[in-house]
Amino acid sequence: MQIRFGKRKKIQFTDRSHPPMGIISAILGGLSLATLIALCVFSGEVRGKAGIFVGVIGMISMVVSIIGFVLAIKCYRKEEIYVVTPTIGSITNGLLIIVYFLLLFMGVL
Repeated sequence: MQIRFGKRKKIQFTDRSHPPMGIISAILGGLSLATLIALCVFSGEVRGKAGIFVGVIGMISMVVSIIGFVLAIKCYRKEEIYVVTPTIGSITNGLLIIVYFLLLFMGVL
């Protein structure tokens, strides 16, 4: 049910809410993206000789991204939710998983 006041304001009466797992998924995606960018910048600063420490942090970040993707997928099963945060989380984490696996396989080859 929507009540409009002119063209600008509207009030919605609904039982929908943002799912907590979707919010956590979006936050984990942002955290994983920030970690990837920071690791790439750091590795570039030391000209590729960052060591095993950066690789371990990258693998942990990949696991965080996988967890965020799973949380986002679980949110789609619920009813009466806003799908904005699960969508942001699944797209961000899904793309990051692809990037992490590409980086992993490029490093192995």
